[in-house]
Amino acid sequence: MFIVQFEDVYAQQPGRLSERAEHMNAHLAFLDDHGDLVVAAGALRASADGVPTGGIWIVAADSKVAVEEIIQSDPFWKAGLRKSFRVSYWAKACWSPGFTDCMTAIGEN
Repeated sequence: MFIVQFEDVYAQQPGRLSERAEHMNAHLAFLDDHGDLVVAAGALRASADGVPTGGIWIVAADSKVAVEEIIQSDPFWKAGLRKSFRVSYWAKACWSPGFTDCMTAIGEN
């Protein structure tokens, strides 16, 4: 299992937020098409309604190389909306019932 942390370009280039909107449907379709590997994904923001500063993916892949290949085929990456990424191995220490409840609640919204 891997965690990917992205840094986006919007903090330094706020004018590019409109490009994010242009590519969002393709990005979401990409995530849906790769749902067997990218099992969770979402934007990072300083506040709930703030400008995205990056994102996190949880990826169930066989190798770091496979994760990097997925990243580089994402429409956001291809459009130059990601400034950088970091791929880390994740060794789960716990998965609390509260986390399961939280994920269920998010899925219902």
